[in-house]
Amino acid sequence: MMTFEFPLNERIRRLLRIEEIYQKFECQLKNSHDYFEFGCFNTLFEIVQLVSRSDLKIDFLQELERQEKKQSALLDLQESKEGQLDPKEIIPLIQVARKKLENIDVKPGFNFNNNLFLEEVKKRISLPGGLLDVDFPNFRTWTTQNTRKSKLKDFKSWAQPLMVFKDAATVILLILRNQCHVESIKVKEGKYQKTTDPLKTYDLIRLELYNPLNIYPEISANKYTVNVFFNQLNEELKKEPVKSNLEFKFSICWL
Repeated sequence: MMTFEFPLNERIRRLLRIEEIYQKFECQLKNSHDYFEFGCFNTLFEIVQLVSRSDLKIDFLQELERQEKKQSALLDLQESKEGQLDPKEIIPLIQVARKKLENIDVKPGFNFNNNLFLEEVKKRISLPGGLLDVDFPNFRTWTTQNTRKSKLKDFKSWAQPLMVFKDAATVILLILRNQCHVESIKVKEGKYQKTTDPLKTYDLIRLELYNPLNIYPEISANKYTVNVFFNQLNEELKKEPVKSNLEFKFSICWL
């Protein structure tokens, strides 16, 4: 089963981007092939660009505070609904994420505490051939004379101040994905339309396909309806509309 997610506002789109880019970085750190450092540096600097916006910390703190109040209110209920998160489990996660965020100071233009080596790598990596040995011998020294274990230690040390944003995004998305209305859907000719309540604010649409087979959805939405068109990639990787019947799970989520 494959899951596709479609954010319904820019705030959720940013959360999903943060989650994905941190997943990419952690995966790259596990690679053992030569030149793995280049991918790690690229992604590390993408993370810096993404999370060093001045409004991100404030947005995260406000959302975590709001979610803590909502989960605390649920504690007064006699029992949680089936499939929902247990407030007793999620509240401590929210509190830990808030505490970490409050204690971190990542300003726009974050420069890794004036680390000149990283500043040089960051400046050169966006240039064509910018990390070639002939122009950057100290980079070659770092890559060839340090062990993989030592380089991983460096990467984790450089990324450590930025991990608080991953933790906050993980908690918020965990709540979002569990605050959903889930339906099992069968459609003909790869098309589906759902009417939504215009008085409610939704944040995320999730589709789970049982047998993807190169099938993917294209989703559009407004305050009244959600439209899903399923396409399939042919051998030339061109999209073709799906004309067969499909089964999938449809979820619309909110915070």
